[in-house]
Amino acid sequence: MNGFTLIEVIISAAILFSAVLTLVPILSIMQTEREVLSTRRLIANDLHDSLQLFLWEEKDKQEVNYTKVIANSHVKYSFQVLSKYVKGCAQWENAKKRKEKFCLYGQPT
Repeated sequence: MNGFTLIEVIISAAILFSAVLTLVPILSIMQTEREVLSTRRLIANDLHDSLQLFLWEEKDKQEVNYTKVIANSHVKYSFQVLSKYVKGCAQWENAKKRKEKFCLYGQPT
């Protein structure tokens, strides 16, 4: 007997659809996580650079706040002078619609 029977075709199609239905959500989650991590890395690098500028140039200011757009995210930056350190924080909403906050500390020279 040559060819496939109807049962064999139905079983192979069911296996194929099961694999597709499993992989598509996983790939979607991976893409979202990649976007979240990429944005977090860009914001952390920008916060570091902004904190360095604040440490070098803003000797008389006690607090600075501003907003910037990075990777389609509105990022709120805040810098505070504490007793010995300067605290720089960035707050934004990530691709998963969750609020994130990242802070760095620096010591003025």
